[in-house]
Amino acid sequence: MNASSSQLASPMIRANRLSPSPDVPSRSPSPSRLPEIPKADFDLGFSLDNIMGPPKGDPPSRVERVQKRASNVLKLTQEHEKLKEELRAMTARLEAAERRRQELDGKIQNQQQPRLAKQTS
Repeated sequence: MNASSSQLASPMIRANRLSPSPDVPSRSPSPSRLPEIPKADFDLGFSLDNIMGPPKGDPPSRVERVQKRASNVLKLTQEHEKLKEELRAMTARLEAAERRRQELDGKIQNQQQPRLAKQTS
């Protein structure tokens, strides 16, 4: 081959390297040549709890905690009302005792006044 034919052959060789030859299969087959992949029948929408069940020693659920808190609030409210009633009763007894003491102090003073008057006269 002479220089001009080697120059002509060179672009042809380069072109052959870039384009696939008809007898060599292409690396990316067309979609019609791929086998059909069957659709899956299984459901992946389940959780680990569905498989294994809830763990032992599971903390109480939110509803259970709220119910327990409501029960505790109700008990505390009842105890508070009971204590308020006891306080009212104690206050009433204390006020009655103070009135009685004042009455007794008044009687004692009234009884002592005539004696003092008799002693001074």
